[in-house]
Amino acid sequence: MGTEAFYTTAAQVLPTILIALTVELGFFIQSEQAYVSRLREAEGSAPDWRGDPGLTSLFRATLGLGATFLVGEAAALLAIAFRWFNGWTFFLIAFSLLIMMVGAIVVPILRHANASQR
Repeated sequence: MGTEAFYTTAAQVLPTILIALTVELGFFIQSEQAYVSRLREAEGSAPDWRGDPGLTSLFRATLGLGATFLVGEAAALLAIAFRWFNGWTFFLIAFSLLIMMVGAIVVPILRHANASQR
């Protein structure tokens, strides 16, 4: 299922999407740090962020996207190296690409939505 061109393209696109997600998550962390510094200046003390459901879900989503990248990239490289052009590797890589692309679309939207609430 799928040609060698699909697997080589997936092996190149997955790291590119990961870089975009890393940059967006960095912007998200910077906006959170700016918010905390504004609160610190206004109240004189920093709020307790431990157990914050927003940051906990962000951390879990980041771990999930990282695991998705590792699985997809490993499958793509193994498919290229050992010529495993079968249905399992095709669907595994296609699913990884889909999840990473949805993440690359949703993270900036969430960042802007979070920034507009503050």
